[in-house]
Amino acid sequence: ARSTSGAGASFPETAVSSLVDRRAVDLLLSIVESADAKVAGAVLSDYHANSAGKLLAANVLRPDGHNAAAASLADFEDEPVSLIWSSERNGYGYFSPSAGWVDVPKERMGVYGVDFPVLFARLLVGLDIASRGGARALVPRALWELGDARIGRRPQRVPIWFARRLSDRRIWADVADAARRRPTPHVRILLTSTPSGRLHEPGLPGHLVVSIGDAIDFDDGMAVSPEILSALLDGTPAVSPHTPLSLSPSGQRLTIHGNVTIDLKSDIHIAIIRKLVEGHQDGRRFSARELLDHAHSSAKTLRQAFGAQRWADLEPYLKSENGLWGFAL
Repeated sequence: ARSTSGAGASFPETAVSSLVDRRAVDLLLSIVESADAKVAGAVLSDYHANSAGKLLAANVLRPDGHNAAAASLADFEDEPVSLIWSSERNGYGYFSPSAGWVDVPKERMGVYGVDFPVLFARLLVGLDIASRGGARALVPRALWELGDARIGRRPQRVPIWFARRLSDRRIWADVADAARRRPTPHVRILLTSTPSGRLHEPGLPGHLVVSIGDAIDFDDGMAVSPEILSALLDGTPAVSPHTPLSLSPSGQRLTIHGNVTIDLKSDIHIAIIRKLVEGHQDGRRFSARELLDHAHSSAKTLRQAFGAQRWADLEPYLKSENGLWGFAL
């Protein structure tokens, strides 16, 4: 086997087509979820050498500086020791009271970071995606707009974002704010490196939040499966009766108290209900004019915009207080 080299690193490498397997993907996602999306070479070489070789060969991990300290290799101590340069030995090391001079291999000093453009390209390789100039950061180092994908037989392309560290409530708040500032008339897929079990928030109106580990086709390296995304978009998960209000990712099904369902087809209806659901979650209410303008409706009242039949379904749950509309559940 060859070795993958970078800043002096030495990790076993398999051919790129031998694929980034599940174990390597799990390692990669854990690095993406770390604060700086970086990992020490010593950690890779000690615990993940085989997986690291695959990620380096796939170029999703790249050398990104080095540490000037390392754990002692000779004194069985956990405390880090400062490294110094030895011109005589042409390398870094430190002096140990018990062992004298100790060389520190370069791969242990290296720091490796995630190459996000390469990661995005590999995740989306199986999707028919249109992008204006590649990924664009919406929240620095946390949220990116990747492009619009053709998924299944949907007539419209589906916008795709990527976020990391959504278990951090401050980052979640930044992502939710970005979503409010950039509303979508249909559904948006929010891919995330955060495992589904660590997503504390209930979701974002108009968004299908998908943990990458749940959507990757491991037979194709680390590519997200369009079939899995399509099935997730089409699916209607069960809603708990303890959930007062739930809107499907497509915005086409509103569920109240887990047992009342109202199906929506009109883009105007979907836009108004999404705004109201978002307001219910945030404790906000809206004037009828604000809701109608948001949905680009020429109607003069909400009753007129929804029509008699659909308004009859909604009226028991929508109430106006001082001229401001919202759900009263």
